[in-house]
Amino acid sequence: MLPAPDDESADGGYGIQFDHVTFSYHAAQGDLSRYALEDIDFSLPTGGSLGLIGATGCGKSTLVKLLLRFYDVDTGCVRIGGRDVRTIPQDELHTLFGITQQSDFIFNGTIFENIDFGRGLTREQVMAAVETAQAGDFIAANAEGLDRVLSQGGTNVSGGQRQRLLIARALAGKPHVLVLDDASSALDYKTDAALRTALDSACAGATKVIVAQRVSSVKSCDLILVLDNGRVIGQGNHDELMQNCPVYAEIAKSQMGGAILD
Repeated sequence: MLPAPDDESADGGYGIQFDHVTFSYHAAQGDLSRYALEDIDFSLPTGGSLGLIGATGCGKSTLVKLLLRFYDVDTGCVRIGGRDVRTIPQDELHTLFGITQQSDFIFNGTIFENIDFGRGLTREQVMAAVETAQAGDFIAANAEGLDRVLSQGGTNVSGGQRQRLLIARALAGKPHVLVLDDASSALDYKTDAALRTALDSACAGATKVIVAQRVSSVKSCDLILVLDNGRVIGQGNHDELMQNCPVYAEIAKSQMGGAILD
């Protein structure tokens, strides 16, 4: 496990800590027999990267929802920068994050408007996010560029292009904590690798949470959690998990044929 972050609230740090967190969607009904997450315990320093991997329904997105405080934990504590998220005002908490989730949407409007998302960003800020998100080439290929109008749901662009636009939206506000929840599933491996390299450079100071089905999307993370039925069954970096977590090693071998992708 990575070392626990100090209390970073005084110096502006935004490390993440889950301190023996357990959560059930049925707690309000008094039913704690079905945990969505059970005894999740890890620390990630400011600027570190966390990868979450596991089968559908294993608890990856639930962990993200607790971090964002869409729900409160039943036991344990979630901290950002040493502060219990339950003590951080909602308007302050939400400004810390740049998020791409599976349920995010493209609305009928220009590419610029979709990335700006009403935040009053400059075109330079939007273009910087576009380049990091690997969306520059396909935007430049259209004569209208950032002023191209997207249809509701983004039906006039491909799935991979939609994902890159949503990643650009998450990046554009220069978040302290970047959360990408299954954000690159429609990207080919080459584009996904280029995106990871660009994120490492452009978002070096941000704390990053990467939720993915692909080992290649999380293999460069400082800390990777392998989840199964709401519990951590493997924890460490890629090399450690290849040696010590049979489930992770099997996923890697099935996806990459035993090869390590750069």
